Amino acid sequence: MGLNTHANFDQPIIKTKNQRMKSSFIKTIAVKHLLKTGALLFCLATVVSCKKTPDAIPPADPVTVNSISDFEFVQDPADAFKFSFKNLSTKYKRVEWRFGDDTLTTEINPTHIYTATGKFSVILRTISETGSASQKLVDINIKPDSVIRITTAKTGVPNQIKFGITTKSPVASVLWTFNDSKPAVTSTDLNPVRTYVPGAFNTVTVQITTTNGSVATLTTNNATTEGLMQEITAARDNYTTSAENILNTNENSPKLLDGNMETKYTMGGKDGRLFTYPLIITLNYSTPQAVKSYCIGSSNDNPPRDPKTWSVQGSNDGVTWETLDTRAMTKNFYDQMTALGAINDTQRYKQLFFYNIATPKAFTKYRWVINSNFGDAAMQVNEFKLYK
Repeated sequence: MGLNTHANFDQPIIKTKNQRMKSSFIKTIAVKHLLKTGALLFCLATVVSCKKTPDAIPPADPVTVNSISDFEFVQDPADAFKFSFKNLSTKYKRVEWRFGDDTLTTEINPTHIYTATGKFSVILRTISETGSASQKLVDINIKPDSVIRITTAKTGVPNQIKFGITTKSPVASVLWTFNDSKPAVTSTDLNPVRTYVPGAFNTVTVQITTTNGSVATLTTNNATTEGLMQEITAARDNYTTSAENILNTNENSPKLLDGNMETKYTMGGKDGRLFTYPLIITLNYSTPQAVKSYCIGSSNDNPPRDPKTWSVQGSNDGVTWETLDTRAMTKNFYDQMTALGAINDTQRYKQLFFYNIATPKAFTKYRWVINSNFGDAAMQVNEFKLYK
């Protein structure tokens, strides 16, 4: 028999460690390759499937509607505090009215009643459907003397005056205050009567309350025995004087008509102030004025310089003059104040003295003709005023 020398090839083959690691590495590389390939194919599929769409058209800008605010108003002829407003605005959706007295309304055409006199700024604000806004402002000024007027009439009793009012509003109550006495006197009568001292100007106040609760107050300082007086001195066109103080401009003729009791007009006594009587001051007006009263202001010293005799005259042509009032004083202004009870120089000097014209007539020219003083070489006076 011979010996069998062939190997058994059916036995399993045992791999080494290096062989196993190499095999695993190859498998890992293969997996990564497959993953990359799949990702690339996915992206290609996605790109192919995403078809390009046309650009979107942007929305159009909204159209802005601009409102235009406008209005007009009328005052109620029967109530000076009541106003009706008419809205003339265009392109608006809503409105806001502010009347200048902390009130507001959104009515289209409102009516408003003010409760006091004064200046009020009315604002209409309109807003369009797209939110744009505009506004218009108008001032309304309700003056006391546009609401009420004080009237006076003589009663037939000497120095007595009957008061009354005219008004554009429905009156519920009236309150008068007379300040010619201390304490002041009040009255709720519609037509109170008051007796005054001749030559004095007095203060009167009237307050009305309307049926709607509105209040107006008016004061005058020109109540006299002749009724209410209105000063017209400053309303003159111009004036002339027969002599001027060229030596001292602090005491020249403009000081006579400046309404200031601290200044005075002085003539005579020194070079540059020389003059001869009569000393004439003429006031010229463009339209005829019916002067009812005039007043003279006394100076601050030297009573013998006060005017003593004078006249007030009127004319329409400057040629023919009519004498309206003539005075011949027996006491200077200083002594007159002493006779009335003045106890010191503050009360005696720089006082106003009033004189009435018995028969007023309308003239365009008035002149004060001073004929003499109380003996000093100079004449001085603080004020000359005309009232109608």
